[in-house]
Amino acid sequence: MSPLDRHLAPDERVLYRTRLHPVVFAGAVSGAATVLGVVALIVYRNPLPAETVRELWLIGVAVAATSFISPFVRWRRAEFAVTGDRLLLRTGFLRARVVEVPLAEVTAIDVEPSFAGRLFDYATVGVADAAGAAEIVGRVAHAERLREAALRAAPASVRRRMGG
Repeated sequence: MSPLDRHLAPDERVLYRTRLHPVVFAGAVSGAATVLGVVALIVYRNPLPAETVRELWLIGVAVAATSFISPFVRWRRAEFAVTGDRLLLRTGFLRARVVEVPLAEVTAIDVEPSFAGRLFDYATVGVADAAGAAEIVGRVAHAERLREAALRAAPASVRRRMGG
């Protein structure tokens, strides 16, 4: 059971679900590669005892591995869903928050992909409601499909207002 499922009514059904795109790991990958590259240069360029080389690699791998913790938790905990009545956005870990927007109150769902986002199918999603509240989440996987699912489930008046 997904953490987002706890926010569903007993008879409510999820029509579409997505999460953050794995591109959230890009910074961790480049950081880990940099750390391991520095270790490799130190080991290659210096005559070091075997024990020191082993310790350097152990420390380098540990630092590289820990750089994946934060993006993994962020990726795992973020989730976005469309039900027959609502759009749900869940983000955060220690301060987890769920934003629930009734589809009848949605005034805009903006999907803004970057160049890389168009290539790899992710985008920044902005949701605005009738009360003027807005929520923006970056790097959402399959963002256009999320928008389309919300438009299909929304009342006809909302689809007309949003041009869907």
